[in-house]
Amino acid sequence: MATRTSVRSAPAAAPSARKPRTLAASALPPDDATPVAAFQSVGPRIKALRRLRNLTVEELADAVGVHKAHVSRLERGLKTPSIHMLARLAKALGTSMGNLVGETLDKADIKITRGAELAPGHAAEEPAEHRFAPLLHGHSVSAFEAFIIYPGQNGGSLQAQHEGQEMLYVLAGTIDVIFPERTERLQAGDCIHFPGYLNHRVARVGRAQARALLVLSAQ
Repeated sequence: MATRTSVRSAPAAAPSARKPRTLAASALPPDDATPVAAFQSVGPRIKALRRLRNLTVEELADAVGVHKAHVSRLERGLKTPSIHMLARLAKALGTSMGNLVGETLDKADIKITRGAELAPGHAAEEPAEHRFAPLLHGHSVSAFEAFIIYPGQNGGSLQAQHEGQEMLYVLAGTIDVIFPERTERLQAGDCIHFPGYLNHRVARVGRAQARALLVLSAQ
């Protein structure tokens, strides 16, 4: 009688170990790659920080050693910077890589002006008796400036005219915004917006103090 020989199957091969991918390899492609969704905010951050440092696109490009067209594509979100480019950009912009990609917050970018600091001590250089309190530490931020304005009762004889846009939000009192052919009267809570090239004057109505938020844009 023939004996039966049992056949054992070979053990299955162990799955090959996979090396963990680093952040640089998985999240940050080369500079010429399509932007990764998680890093789509890098471009606007680069642009905002460049403007805050008063750098042109060409100046930033020279600082990091690339053509200005490349920096322009990065700012518009058409390309995602490599880890090496991020490091160079962070150094040129005086910030950290974490801040550029939105992982950390640069506390220097947040400036607070307390109400006690807003004494209206800056008088306008005209006979309108306006007084101003800058909200942005006396400097423009990127493309705008902001003030608390305390209009005088006399609108002055000078017509204001400037580039960009102007917005006035009345916080208290009554204010007239006087254009050559019309006058707009604003009460607390009212807001007016118009292109700065329009000739205009601002005057307080009545004896009660009026104040308004004045925002001027450069574009």
